[in-house]
Formats: sequence, structure tokens, C-alpha cells
Amino acid sequence: MKILCCVGVLSVSLANVGAQQAPALVADPADARAFNIRSAILDQTRRVDVVFPASYAESSTSRRYPVTIVLDGEANIAATAAVADELARNGMIPEGILVAIENTTGARGRVHDLTPPGLSVSGSGLSEGGDRFLDFIERELLPAVDRQWRGGEPRTLIGHSSGAILVTYAAATRSTYRAVIAIDAPIGLGQSWLAQKLTARAGASPPPLRYVSYEAKFGWPDEAWQTLVATAPQSWKLRRESLRLEGHETLYMLGAYLGLREVFSDYSRLVAQEKPAATVLPYYAALSAALGGQLPPPKRLLRDVVDDLIAEGRGAGARAAYEMLVAAYGAPTDGAQLVAALAEAERGPEPTETVEGLLATPFPTPDEARRFLGDWVGSQWMSPDEPRDNRMTLRIRVEAGRVIGELLNPAAPPEHRVRPVDYLRVTEAGLTYGVLNGMRPRGVVLWEGTLDGDTLSGKQRWGGVAFSYPPEAHVDPGFSFTRVRK
Repeated sequence: MKILCCVGVLSVSLANVGAQQAPALVADPADARAFNIRSAILDQTRRVDVVFPASYAESSTSRRYPVTIVLDGEANIAATAAVADELARNGMIPEGILVAIENTTGARGRVHDLTPPGLSVSGSGLSEGGDRFLDFIERELLPAVDRQWRGGEPRTLIGHSSGAILVTYAAATRSTYRAVIAIDAPIGLGQSWLAQKLTARAGASPPPLRYVSYEAKFGWPDEAWQTLVATAPQSWKLRRESLRLEGHETLYMLGAYLGLREVFSDYSRLVAQEKPAATVLPYYAALSAALGGQLPPPKRLLRDVVDDLIAEGRGAGARAAYEMLVAAYGAPTDGAQLVAALAEAERGPEPTETVEGLLATPFPTPDEARRFLGDWVGSQWMSPDEPRDNRMTLRIRVEAGRVIGELLNPAAPPEHRVRPVDYLRVTEAGLTYGVLNGMRPRGVVLWEGTLDGDTLSGKQRWGGVAFSYPPEAHVDPGFSFTRVRK
């Protein structure tokens, strides 16, 4: 997808005057435009580059997007657009609007804008224009972006070097920004003046903040960072990391990538996809409320939720997820088939067995599970002629007064050899245990076993979802298993 650059005037109406083609940036995100805005606060006309997310043209006009302000815009917009597009496309961060402010009047003007009053940088005075520059962003630029382009909360601020000084100062003195990314900030200047400012803010009942510092040549003194962490309230998320094999000039792209990923780590589909489908929309609703913005689930995850809720027979929930998908990202290409499947799910009764209900089932007490404690070793097979040499172990033990179940697979990679059991229930016939499927459908894989002496055997089934293997798979729907007490 090509990036379109156009030069216009960003004023009360942000009218776009004139247009010209420009080469695509490396990441090829949705759309970029350059505008001029006349600032009364700065008494200057400033140029800003705006990059829109992939869904912007397809989404509902009621959808508002988080806004990320990028300092040193002429140098950093390409890298920021590249990493933001990559992260958003993979569901790691919410889609948002990038607004990159270009510098003016050379190096001296840059230092003036990016240096807060009270600090000297590169030989500057102690009365530079950092506060006025932040006023321009908050009182003129952001309101204009919100009016014209559906910008909204949460706000993120990214800066490198002198820009990292200003974003740290903003974190210490302003409440506009929920997330602040400082890349190679020389925090030690002025006897760690910035560190003292931010630590003082941390100890004064501040609003929630996510602040990250990625460092190569500069950064936080260790003792100052430790003091900040010890002082900060629980509503603050702090991270600091020194990146090997990077220099001050090379750090920005990697710092922006890691910073955006970190400050939105709880948004990532890699976190949410571990949850039952019916809980995904409430999870993102709570996250949106906490961050003060509209954060629909990532497109790919949201589509999976629609499909999984249909598989669970939860028509009303699937309908709500589908409507959110269309509003946030536009109608999918197979929308007609999906709507038909939704209607069929809505006609059926509400399921009596649900994924979240299975996962909420209490484990047996140690006394109830006593005859099943220990290791049960055996095999499972998907067809009668399949070799039965896949040795796996079900281990049931008691730890701190609680029953714990584990599946041990010696053939798996080391990090996957031990899998906690998510469902465990003693039955009249024997024992049923299960795990939440790590892929899709997001049902609970249940092994329903009958106990005969020291042998537990039975069939596997899908819990909480309607799922069957396709006929061409030639799979016995029962999926048999046997486990023998070791």
C-alpha cells in the first residue's frame, strides 16, 4: 500500500490544499500527509506529518483512534510508521494516528523547543521553550487532530535524545500523556534534574502513567531509576532497558518498536488470545476504560472471537463481536456467509456447557483426588491404525493444600514439555481432565476417563464448542486414550 504525501494547511478546519505523489516508506502503512499549522502559542507556522492506520477509511466515523506524537518528525516519522504498522498489523498495539512534528530554524530552534525551562542542554540557557512547545501540542495541535481526524485517547509521546528529555519532562509535569517513550535520554544532565522531577511526580498521587526508557549511550543513572521504581504508585508501569550493539544514532527504530510494544503490552492479542472467546470483549472494554479511549480488539483476534462464539452456539455474543468488527475495521470480504452463520447460531438455544464455565469449575480437594494422585503414563491415538508410542504423562499432585494437574510430553520442546491442566473433576466412573486449546477453536480439550484398577482409559472430546474433524481427516471422532498408573 502506497503512502500518499500532501502539503496543506492545518488550521481550524485543517483544509488540505494541493497534493502530490511521494515515494512509499519502507513499512508501507496506510496513508501519510504533511500539513502546516499556524500556532499562536509559538507564533510560528509548523509542519506536521500525519500517518493514518490501515482501517481508517473503512471504519465507522464514530471510531476514534489513539494519537501518538513523534518529536523530531522529519527524522523519525519513517521509522515510527514502519514499526507502528508492523505492530498494529500483528495485533500487538492498537491502531492509531501518528502525528510527527518537524523541527524549524535549525539546531538552535530544535534545542529551544525540546529543552524544558530549568535545564541546560548543549550549552543552552535555563529559560528555553519546552513548556510552550508542550502547550502548542496540547492546546492547538491535538484538538485540531481530534476535530479533523477522529483522534482521541490515549495519548502517547515518543522522543529521542533531546526529544527524550522533553517527553520525560512531560511525564513529570503533564497529565495529557498516558504513555511516554524516552529513547536514549541524557537523564544525568543538571545533576539528574529530570530524574528528580519525575520521582517527585511519582510520590504525589499522580494519574496513571506508562513510562519506558531504552538506552545505549545515555539513560538513567542506576540509583535514580531504583528510587523512581521504589517511589512510583501501582498505577505506573515502568521499564528500562539498555540495548546491546546499538549506538545513540541507531537506537531510535528499535527503541520505538520496543517502546510501543511495551506500553501497550496488555493490549496484545498474544495476551488476550489465551482467554476464552466470551471474555475477550469485556477484557478490551475494561482496558479501554482504564486507558480512557476506544480500543477494540485487534482485527485478527476479533474475527477469531466471532468464529469461536459461533462455534460455541453463542449467537448474541457473536453478533456483538461482529458489529464491533465492522465498526472498527470495516465489513469482512466473507461478510454474507458470516452473517448467515450468525443467524443460525442465534436461532439455536443458549449452550448449557461453556468454555469459561468449564474453566471456572473448582478442582477436587486433596481428599477427593486421593486415589488419582501420582503419574499416569500412556498414549492417545486419532485413528485405530495409528502407532501408540506417543508416551505422555498425566501427573496429579498436591501443593500447598491444592490439587494440581500437569501433562508431561517428553517429545515437546523444553518450554512446552509441562502443560498445566485447566480442568480436573472426579466423576463416578473415574476422572475427566482437560486443557484450553492453544489454537482454534478455543474450546477445552477434555479427556473423559473410566478407572479400571490402575488404568484410566476413555475418549477425548471438545468441551464448550461444537467441533468435528473434517471427513477427509479420517479421524475417529472419539479420539481414544489410555493412562496407566506408573
